Amino acid sequence: TNMADGVEKSSNQNSETKSSESAPPREKTLYEETDKEDYGYYFYPDRKGGQETSTWRQILEGRGAARKLKCERNVMWCMDKHPMVRLMAGALKAHGCPVNLKRHVSCEKCKSKVNGGFDPKNNQVVVCHNNSTALGVCCSVLAHELTHAFDQCRAKANFEDVRHLACTEIRAANFNHCSFSAAWAEGDAAMFGERLKAAHQTCVKRKALSSVVLVRNIPVEEASKIVDSVFDKCYNDLEPVGRIPRKGSKDPVRALNEGYMYGYRS
Repeated sequence: TNMADGVEKSSNQNSETKSSESAPPREKTLYEETDKEDYGYYFYPDRKGGQETSTWRQILEGRGAARKLKCERNVMWCMDKHPMVRLMAGALKAHGCPVNLKRHVSCEKCKSKVNGGFDPKNNQVVVCHNNSTALGVCCSVLAHELTHAFDQCRAKANFEDVRHLACTEIRAANFNHCSFSAAWAEGDAAMFGERLKAAHQTCVKRKALSSVVLVRNIPVEEASKIVDSVFDKCYNDLEPVGRIPRKGSKDPVRALNEGYMYGYRS
């Protein structure tokens, strides 16, 4: 997701949005608007110095510290053991953007709707330690958000441009959230060929669309048109994975091993 992935998203910079005086009025939204609303910072209170206001703050901070430590341990495991995370980290390194865990990955408390994000301004992946408590979820967040980081590094993705955001969300969904086996399970048992491919593309579009709407707070109709306009090109861009991983298969391991031939070593 991008940060708002909005990984939630992250890319390389935070643009200044128009002031409320000059900008046209927005429709009522489900979440608070801020000067960084176009990047979904509302979901990441630590990004703007937010703090608990409850009288139980000290107790909650103690729990948060424990969750943060667990999150950091999970991140280290994923970076060392998870094939998709290792592949993305290796590809980033090969393109001149090595991942420094202390600098580029942060475990933080987030709002309830998100598991993680990619912060473009700070070039940093956020893992929500209060929501992404399971090891598998943590690894999935890292693989997703590192896809955004890779797109920023390799293709100079500009997250101020909604078309760029839509493209990287399509790619992240294609690699990490939708699979042909999942499309099969959701469709007809006799599904094959073009029908299976169409079901898979529908899954990717749905995931990318939800991310764009969440991150940029724009109407679904507008976001849908943008996703459709860039879909074919971005769906077929399989770098650095080289394939659409099948859920439960050895595809991620194969992609990692093949990545070594291109210098993708984390």
